[in-house]
Amino acid sequence: MTKRDNLIGIFAALIPNIIFGFSFLFSKLALSVAHPLIILAVRFTVAFLVLNLLWLFGLVKLNFKGKNIKKILIMAFCQPLLYFILELYGIAGTSSAISGVIISLVPIAVIIISSIFLKEKPTVLQIVFSVISLVSVAGISILSDNGNQNSVWAIVLLLGAVICAAVFNILSRSEAEKFSPIERTYMMFAVGAVGFDIIALLALRSKFVPLLLACAASGKFWGAIIYLSVLSSIAAFLLYNWATTKIDAVRASSFSNVITVVSVLAGVFINGERLSVLQLVFCLLIIIGVYGANRSKKY
Repeated sequence: MTKRDNLIGIFAALIPNIIFGFSFLFSKLALSVAHPLIILAVRFTVAFLVLNLLWLFGLVKLNFKGKNIKKILIMAFCQPLLYFILELYGIAGTSSAISGVIISLVPIAVIIISSIFLKEKPTVLQIVFSVISLVSVAGISILSDNGNQNSVWAIVLLLGAVICAAVFNILSRSEAEKFSPIERTYMMFAVGAVGFDIIALLALRSKFVPLLLACAASGKFWGAIIYLSVLSSIAAFLLYNWATTKIDAVRASSFSNVITVVSVLAGVFINGERLSVLQLVFCLLIIIGVYGANRSKKY
């Protein structure tokens, strides 16, 4: 790998996680006027429609002819479909401390799975720096604990979300030579759009159309959806799938804890929330952990 490819991979992994960090603000905005399942259905349907328009006008190229799409279908089923559902209901049944800690296990899960299936062995320092990030995210989560009761089943759902995120990382990396970043992203949103629409229809039944129409007249809702579907879905996942083409899954996934730093800082500078000294220290430790995980192995 050239130094240029390495830098491209790093920025392609970093930028999506910065975008994901701001997505919490827009998700809260959308949740103030819409049901969670409506948001997921509309978000991924809009993203899929935009991708098809880009394809129709020749702005992106897709070629699935003669390719075995089995693995990227599994990838797409894991992320976004299963991951978002498991995370949604897992977070609803746990405190922010527990949910934050469990979701931050994704890089650790990637280290374990990639070493088994991709034979990408992490260095001792990569593991150490990943643990530093994990502990720091746990610290921030505990500081912002909302005191909710923790359901055992909700914890199981969150662990399932972690596994789904790890499998997505591994399959995106392993299929990078066969499918372009845009092809992997397209498949994700095809499965996401169809899957979330079906889930929303089955779960909400007769309430689906009234709930959809109720939020469809809201400018606040569509503003949030544009960010969530175009930036936090198409742009972010396209960049991330590109990142896994350039750098290994362990390094790409290490940037996921940047989401916590961005969401904390966004809350401070946009919502006027208080930033404690401990939160600041943990944020700096997360950044050190991510930096160390990417500098502790020569490429």
